[in-house]
Amino acid sequence: MEGIVRTVTDHPLVAMAVCFAVLLILYFLFTSLIKLALILIIVAVAIGSYFYFWYPESRPTDFKDAVQKVRTGVCKAVDRGTEAYEKGKEMLDKGKEAYKKGNEWVDKGKTALDKGIDVIGKGNDAAGNLWKRLGADNAAGGHPKH
Repeated sequence: MEGIVRTVTDHPLVAMAVCFAVLLILYFLFTSLIKLALILIIVAVAIGSYFYFWYPESRPTDFKDAVQKVRTGVCKAVDRGTEAYEKGKEMLDKGKEAYKKGNEWVDKGKTALDKGIDVIGKGNDAAGNLWKRLGADNAAGGHPKH
C-alpha cells in the first residue's frame, strides 16, 4: 500500500490518471445527478453574471446583505403564494356553492318540465276526447255548431 501511495506522490502523471479514473467512475455512477448539478451551476453562473454585469448598482456589498436580500425575496414569494392559495380556495368554495345552486335550479326545471309535459298530455287527451265526441256527433248526423 505504501508503494502505491509513494508511486502516486512521486509521479504526478500517475496521480492525474488515477484522479481521472476515479472521476470517470463517479461520472458513470452518478450521471444524472452530475448532469443536473452541472446544469444548475451553469444556470446559476449565467444568472449571476447577467445581474453582475447589467445591474451593478443592485449588487450586495457583502455576503450577509446578499443572504438578507434572498431571505426577504423568498418571504415575499411565500406570502404571495399563500395569498394565491387562499384566493384559489375561496374561488373553489364559491364554485362549489354555484354548482349546488345550479343543480337545484336544474332539479326545479326538470320538475317544471315534467309538470308541463303532464299538462300537455292531459290537454292532448282532452282534445282527443273532444274530437271523438265531435266525430261521434257528425257520424250520427249532427253538425257541430260554428
